[in-house]
Amino acid sequence: MQMLIRLNDAISLQALGDALDDLGINYRVDNAGMHALMPLPDIMDMRVFVDALDLDMARQVVCDLGLGD
Repeated sequence: MQMLIRLNDAISLQALGDALDDLGINYRVDNAGMHALMPLPDIMDMRVFVDALDLDMARQVVCDLGLGD
């Protein structure tokens, strides 16, 4: 799996997860539990990973949602 994006906002994570689910893109979220306990920007960001084959489509979703840098 490849890292797609780092997020520090649970609402953005929910929106991204819903969009990826709608497209059937499998993903994994790391640090979501730790971020809820210790919401420290840039230290405990939630990281979203997707399969390498879906990375381009997932990047387009991030762009469409306005979540990218």
